[in-house]
Amino acid sequence: MTTVGIYVDGPNMERGLFEAGELKILEKVGSILMEHAQSLGEVVDADVFLDEATLWRSQKTREDYELNGFRFRETKSFKHMDVNTGAISFGKSLTDPSMHCAIVDRLHDQDCPDILVLVTGDKDITVVLEYISMHHKEAVVVGEANSISSFLISKCEDLGFGCHVLQLMAPRSRVLEGLEDRDMKERKGAEELRVTDGAGKPISMHKYLRYRNDRSNQKNPNNIAYWRSRGYRERPPDWEEIWKKEKEKER
Repeated sequence: MTTVGIYVDGPNMERGLFEAGELKILEKVGSILMEHAQSLGEVVDADVFLDEATLWRSQKTREDYELNGFRFRETKSFKHMDVNTGAISFGKSLTDPSMHCAIVDRLHDQDCPDILVLVTGDKDITVVLEYISMHHKEAVVVGEANSISSFLISKCEDLGFGCHVLQLMAPRSRVLEGLEDRDMKERKGAEELRVTDGAGKPISMHKYLRYRNDRSNQKNPNNIAYWRSRGYRERPPDWEEIWKKEKEKER
């Protein structure tokens, strides 16, 4: 029997699905992921990695994880104190390194799952994918549509691993069969949409989709996702000059 492990970057899914307006998917994300993993084999691991500053947009999300047997693995976050007000704010999270180390450690166990489902859109997980490949295990990556790194997608292709977009998986899930017809129709495809401008005149669907994609995080040079999808760890100091050169090449 093929065994499967699911490892979820909790903050990444929370932020990505909430900002995309996919609250119904977010509230059932545990069920959707478990259903997909069970289609691959017997689930032996189901972990959600969080930090102490993780914000649950809906308690239904947490409850859904719990109902599906997920284990929460919480880490600390770096804190900063304002010297003037004494207020404490959370900084860099340790969720990513905690998740990465846990998966690499698991690879050395005799009962390590045959397939590892990594639920994240973060480019940094590509290092873990290399280790999984070296240990002759299979991996499947599931990410949120607007925040998944294009570099991560390319790495999955290079290694022969599956890579899926959560929003495309969800409509096929039995978990969401109870959605209202209107919500399901919205997910049937972009060709069914009718977009108009401020004056009510129809807009080309092709132009609309291009505009929408240009608004995503990975098309916004002010967003770290833009630079990580291009191989940078952080936004470079001379990012404006690099961005201008990229725009000139596109013309």
